[in-house]
Amino acid sequence: MRFKKRLLAVLTAVTLLTVVGMSVVSCVEDIDTSNRYTFTGNTVASYLEEHSDMFSSFITILKRGGKFNLMKAYGTYTCFAPTNDAIDRFLFEQDSIYKASLLPGAKKIVWTGVTSPNLEELSDSMCTVIAQTHIIPATYLTTEMEGDVVPTMNLNDRYLTMSYGTDSLQHSLLFINGAQVITSDEEVENGVVQVINAVMNPSSETVPTVIERMKFLSIFSEALEKTGLDEKLQPYKDFSYTDGDKIALTIYNVSGCPYPPTRYYGFTAFVEPDSVYQAAGIYNINDLFAQCKIWYPNSSDDDNFKSPNNALYKFISYHLLDRKLLYTRLVCYQIKCGSYFNSESVYLTRADRYDYFETMQGTMLKVIRPLSNATRGVCDDGVKRSYAECVFLNYTKDPDLIAAAPNAFDVTCGPRNIPVNIRIMEPTSVASNKEKYPGFQQEALNGSIHLIDHFLIYDEDVMSGYVLNEIIRIDFSSIAPEYTNNNIRWSDGNNIQFASAGDYEFYIPGTYSDRIKYNHEKARLYYLSPHNSWTNYMGDECMALGPADVSYRLPHVPPGTYEMRFGYQGMTNRGVTQFYFDNEITGIPVDLRLSARDNPRIGWISDSQTDDNGVINDKQMKNRGFLKGSTQYYAYGHLARHEPSVIRLVLTTKYLDGGDHWFRAKNVNDNDDGYDQFMHDYIEFVPVGWLRNENIPLEEKRK
Repeated sequence: MRFKKRLLAVLTAVTLLTVVGMSVVSCVEDIDTSNRYTFTGNTVASYLEEHSDMFSSFITILKRGGKFNLMKAYGTYTCFAPTNDAIDRFLFEQDSIYKASLLPGAKKIVWTGVTSPNLEELSDSMCTVIAQTHIIPATYLTTEMEGDVVPTMNLNDRYLTMSYGTDSLQHSLLFINGAQVITSDEEVENGVVQVINAVMNPSSETVPTVIERMKFLSIFSEALEKTGLDEKLQPYKDFSYTDGDKIALTIYNVSGCPYPPTRYYGFTAFVEPDSVYQAAGIYNINDLFAQCKIWYPNSSDDDNFKSPNNALYKFISYHLLDRKLLYTRLVCYQIKCGSYFNSESVYLTRADRYDYFETMQGTMLKVIRPLSNATRGVCDDGVKRSYAECVFLNYTKDPDLIAAAPNAFDVTCGPRNIPVNIRIMEPTSVASNKEKYPGFQQEALNGSIHLIDHFLIYDEDVMSGYVLNEIIRIDFSSIAPEYTNNNIRWSDGNNIQFASAGDYEFYIPGTYSDRIKYNHEKARLYYLSPHNSWTNYMGDECMALGPADVSYRLPHVPPGTYEMRFGYQGMTNRGVTQFYFDNEITGIPVDLRLSARDNPRIGWISDSQTDDNGVINDKQMKNRGFLKGSTQYYAYGHLARHEPSVIRLVLTTKYLDGGDHWFRAKNVNDNDDGYDQFMHDYIEFVPVGWLRNENIPLEEKRK
C-alpha cells in the first residue's frame, strides 16, 4: 500500500517492498489484486462492477442514491469504496443502535436513517447520504494525503478526517473517518478508488451525541445535558435558506458571482477528558458544580443549571463556539487554497498564528499556535514537545509565568491559579491512544470536538491582565461564523462555479449572518478568498460596494478602555468612508483611495529614510491617527510595515463594556459610480494600559 509520504520516509527500501508485497495479506478483507486496472479505460463505476463480488452492495447504494452514473462520467473523483462485509456490519450495528433506542427508558438518539439490517430496506435518501459521504470531487492518492483532513469536502459538504497507525508488523496504516484503507490508489480514467474496510459514518450524530458516546467524556457530557446546552448544539442546516443557486454581480459589476451555496450551522466543543477532572478530585456532576462555584464566585441561580447565571452553565458554555473548527483550521497555519494561496508564503516563518472567538458564554477565547516560542516541556501524555508545535487556548507569552511553572505545559496565573496555555490535543495522537481514548471521534454532523489538557475557565482578571493584554487583531472574515461553517472562508474553489477561475469571491446577502447588517438596500458585500499576491492579513479580504454601508457586530472583549483600529489597503478604486462605532461618528471621512505615501494627512515615511528606524515617524503618524502595517506578514514581497498601501487607522478610544458593539462604514463619496470599493481587512482592539506600558518592546508594538 502507498500511504502518507512522511510515514513511509522512515522505512528502508527493503521494508517498503515488504509492505507493498504483504499489504493484501495484512488486510482484514482479502482482496484479489490480480485484476487491478490502471488507466485502461475503466471508470470508477466499471472498476466497481468488475469487482462486484466485493462491491455489489456499494454499487446498489450508488445506484439508489443517484450517484452511479456520476461515477461513469468524466471528471476527477476519489471514491472510498466499502466492501460488502463492511456494509453488512454497518447496517447491523446501526440497526442495533436504533432498536436499543426504542427500549423503555432509553435515551432517544439523533436520527441515523438506518432502521433495518437489510440493504433492500435502506431508504433511497439514506443511500444518497451514504454515497455522497464516500465521494470527493477531486483526485487524491494516499501519497498526497497530509494533515488530519482530506483537503476537499465530500459531496455532503463535509471534510473527511485522516489518522495514521501501524499494525502488529509495523506496517503503516491509513484511516479515513476511522475506516482503514485496505487497498489504495486504484487509478481509473475519472479518478481513483480507495478500498476501505468500514462504512464511513455519514455523521448523522450531532456534537452532543458524539460526546456522549465517548465514555471518557462522561462528566462533561452530563454537564452539557444538565445545562441544556446540548439542545443549543443540535441545529445542522438552515433549510429556509433558498439563495444557494443565485448569482450576483461581481465586484467588477459583471454577472457570475455565486451566493453561498448553503447555510449550515456549526459548533466546536473544547472538552476535558474525565482524567483531567479526576486528577482534580472531580468524579461526578456534584463535584464539578461545587468547583464551578469557586471558579465563578459571582454566579447565581444555584438551583437552575440552565440559567446563564449558573456557575455550571458558565463553565460549560465557555467551552463552546458557534462555528465548526477543524484542528487544521483553528488558526491560519499551513492553509492552502488551490495554487493561489499558501499561508506560509504570506507570514513570517516564526510569526505566531492566532484568532479570537466569542464563546457561547458571550466572552472571548484566544486560539494560537505560538511559532515564536521554542519553550519545551512534557505534555500530559508523557511526550516532550515544543510550544511552537502545539495549538493553545488562552495563551500568555509571559516568560516569568512559564518559568515559574513546574512544567512548561502546566502554567497557571492569578491568585486562584487559573490554567492558561491550555493545549488542544492533536487528534491523530488522541486517536492512536486507543486504550485511554477508545472510540475517539472528532467530527460530528454539525461540529468538531477537541480534547484539552487542562480546565478551560474564563477569569476576567486573568484574561485582561495576561491573555488579552495585547493587540487583539481580528480578521473581518472571522467575525461571521457562517463564513467558516459553509466553507466560504479560505475556500479552495473546488466544486463551485466562479466568474473567474483566479478570483474566488462570494456575494454575501444581507440576511446571511446576524453579525453583519446592510444599512442601505443597494449595498453589496463580498468575501474574496486568499491570494499570495495580495497584501492582506490572512491573505483574504472582505469588500463592500455601492452604495457601501455595512455594519459588523464585533466579538465581545473584556470590559476596559481600548484603542480601536481599522486595517485596510489604500488603492485608487476605493471610496471615501465615514466610520462609526456604536452609531457614533469617529472623526472625519477617510479617503481610502490614497496610499499612506500619497496622503499628506498620514505623513508616512519609509523606515529606511529615517535615522531612527522610523521611531519619530511612528509618533507623527500616530498623532494624526494612523499606523504602519504589521511586521508579521508580507505585502508585495516585503513586510507589510514597509508597504505604504497597507495602513492602520485609529478609529476611536473608548471604554467598552462586555456587551455588543457595532462597527459601521459608509461610503460618502458623492462621485461614486457604483464601483467604489470598501475593502476591509481586520479590526484591532488595543488595551490602553498595554499601549502606555513602556516596558513593552518596540518590536512587540509594531506587530
